[in-house]
Amino acid sequence: MAKRKKRAADGEVEASVSAQDKIARLLAFLLVKDIKNITDKVPLLRSAGFSVAEVADMLAFSPNQVSVSDHLGRKNKKKSG
Repeated sequence: MAKRKKRAADGEVEASVSAQDKIARLLAFLLVKDIKNITDKVPLLRSAGFSVAEVADMLAFSPNQVSVSDHLGRKNKKKSG
């Protein structure tokens, strides 16, 4: 998801998100809104086409946390499935 940087009135730089990115994020949140466990959320978002960096940004986690959660979630799904 591409971000454009915009300077706020107080001089801080904030990233503005395009309308398409906002819609994609909203749909992603709807996809996982009732799921409590991150190891279930992350693989679902990754299979929906979001990159590790995008998922990390959406869920406010580090990319490393997302990668580990993705791996554990997929591993647990294979065991139970």
